[in-house]
Amino acid sequence: MKYQEIARKLKDKQINIFSTYDFENISSLSKESAWAALGRYVKMGLIKSPKRGLYYFTDSPPETYLLANKIYIPSYISFETALSYYSIIPEIVYTITCATTKTTREFNNGDVAFAYYKIKMQAFTGYVKKENYLIADPEKALTDYLYFVALGKKTLNDRLDTKKLDKSKILKYARLFDNQKLDKMVKNI
Repeated sequence: MKYQEIARKLKDKQINIFSTYDFENISSLSKESAWAALGRYVKMGLIKSPKRGLYYFTDSPPETYLLANKIYIPSYISFETALSYYSIIPEIVYTITCATTKTTREFNNGDVAFAYYKIKMQAFTGYVKKENYLIADPEKALTDYLYFVALGKKTLNDRLDTKKLDKSKILKYARLFDNQKLDKMVKNI
């Protein structure tokens, strides 16, 4: 099966981010042949692979936040990216930062860097679905960020604009981390 046929079939099924397994099923190729074909298409610049076994078409790249959720599952957009999204910090953020329950990892897609920070399983909550991706609500994004500040893994941004945030919600999220330094920091906001 030719590239154009495979691409059309995936796009017809509205699959814009696909795995090797998806590609095998659509193309009816064996596992080895699928890997070889995918390798050729990546070298030709027809598809891009942000992570081993995950692909998308270069002529129709997925939305960056959706890609962030798909690269490392489970995850949701949080930390500086969400704080910038909600205008809690004035800076533009170039690395897409996400919360996960898996090991802390980073991926680089050439154009965009993705950073995933491990949080406790009981704190993996407080996110919403917007369009087709998951993002922390403003209070949870701030709490996730402050947790890493409390751990000494991030520096406190002195330009946080927390006036519109619900302090009781922040306190509720902070309790999930079971960290006294975070609790104290949240109470001082």
